[in-house]
Amino acid sequence: MALDARLCLKRSRCCYETKETIMRTLSLLFIIAVATILSGCASYITPSGRADFTSFTSTTMQESFAARPAAQFPASIVAIRVQSPRYRSYSTEREGGVHGYGRYSVITVREVEDDADVQRMSKLSEVGGLIGISSLLLPESLQSDKELREAAARLKADMVFLYTFDTTFHENEKIVPLSVVTLGLSPTRTISVTVTASALLMDTRTGFIYAALEATEKRRLLTNVWQSNQSADSARRDAEKAAFKKLVVEFEKTWPQVVERTKKGA
Repeated sequence: MALDARLCLKRSRCCYETKETIMRTLSLLFIIAVATILSGCASYITPSGRADFTSFTSTTMQESFAARPAAQFPASIVAIRVQSPRYRSYSTEREGGVHGYGRYSVITVREVEDDADVQRMSKLSEVGGLIGISSLLLPESLQSDKELREAAARLKADMVFLYTFDTTFHENEKIVPLSVVTLGLSPTRTISVTVTASALLMDTRTGFIYAALEATEKRRLLTNVWQSNQSADSARRDAEKAAFKKLVVEFEKTWPQVVERTKKGA
């Protein structure tokens, strides 16, 4: 009897140790599996939003009607990209180029604007040149169009071409935009990228609005095409580049009307 009891106790201990070993092994495998999944599911944080153009227009109807065109031709134009306050994108987080705080940010680097598009605008009849802006001419606090027009005046520019990008990502045509896109998952999951490029052409001296322009680019890509943050951001910049090209086309169409109206006294 004593021998049988000892054998049973030994068997019980062996069973317990075997179960404990199995549980430890399963736990370890689970941790490894979770770590593998998490390491393989990188995420892309989408860029911040557009600038609110109401920051650059007259607050009352009386002020709007009081503003008059004062540009001289050929008119020199300073092009300034503006975005939401504290704007961030994958590329600006690494390369910089975002200036100011307040009601908007100024992007002082060319992320998506091709030299060819800039040249197309600058070579139009009655355009005396198209130039960019330096952060050295801008204050840190940006509250209205006044700061930008003062900087443009120091460059002797007759007009200010303000433009912004509203870039949103949507999953499977859902209305609510994504703030984070998971990379490399589900080949059947479709992410659409929509970019609306908007612009105001403004008189440096008076704040008169010569034209308001808009162009949109929409693209659909499978998420497994985006294997990294770099490739995802490249897709974003390609869409913004296409939208800017369309905006330049709109500018080319509108510019002759701007010149004609201004010469007649608008």
